[in-house]
Amino acid sequence: MSQNNLYERPHSESLKWWGEQKFEIQQAKAWQFGSLLFRLTRGIKEWRLEYHRPHYQNDYEQQWRILTDTEFAMPQPAKIERYMLHKTNETFHLMPRLANRSVVIKPVDPIYIPAGQRGTLYISTPLWIAGLADGLAEPLFDIPVIQPKDTWFGKNPQHGEICYATSVDGRTDLNLLTPRAFRAVTPIEFQNNSLHQLRFDRMNVPVPALPLFYSEGTGRLWTSKIKVYYDGAEQARIRIENRTPNQAGEVTYIHPPRSPNSTFLNMFDSFF
Repeated sequence: MSQNNLYERPHSESLKWWGEQKFEIQQAKAWQFGSLLFRLTRGIKEWRLEYHRPHYQNDYEQQWRILTDTEFAMPQPAKIERYMLHKTNETFHLMPRLANRSVVIKPVDPIYIPAGQRGTLYISTPLWIAGLADGLAEPLFDIPVIQPKDTWFGKNPQHGEICYATSVDGRTDLNLLTPRAFRAVTPIEFQNNSLHQLRFDRMNVPVPALPLFYSEGTGRLWTSKIKVYYDGAEQARIRIENRTPNQAGEVTYIHPPRSPNSTFLNMFDSFF
């Protein structure tokens, strides 16, 4: 498969890979999202999805391209999914979604919040691709762009939950957080009202409880802000804001929370 003929121009100048697509009957469209090869074909009564995910994916593979050759042989391992409908319509939406589990992040260096201080940490978490056929309320498919690793978050094997683990660059300055096509930014504001300095090494971000927004001005996908209040008790109080921070500017609502009424465990293993 010739690399020169396969691709249209690279889309590195635009992080917006999602949106409305128009399909003729039997037309196929294909993309490369990072290392994920992705092809969608419209039939008279079905949508056919094919994709190839390599055994190893790097979190920093964030480029995307439209593939002009849509008849290439899908590399192995390949997955094929067919979705049967009474009839298909020409309009199809590829849309981003947040992860379907909480995401555990581990900053490269531990974070400290002195007594009486407050501050905001900007982190990012991986995105899924949802396929929305015209006329249907629920996505036909919902797959991660980059498959995160599973991890356990909890104080012991009996009390906790299965989450995803991802590498993360936590930044106190938003300008130092590199915009990425397949990750959404979550601002986490800490307020330490206790009498001692706090430290945490890991944080469990409840992304299924967060809505997703897009800011054309910043070129980023955003979630609402999470506020963490610590008063010296065993666990911190967590509040999810119903809006994006001022730094996001004007935003477009992309997707509601996967689990708007979900209860989640404490975001932290412990404070020291």
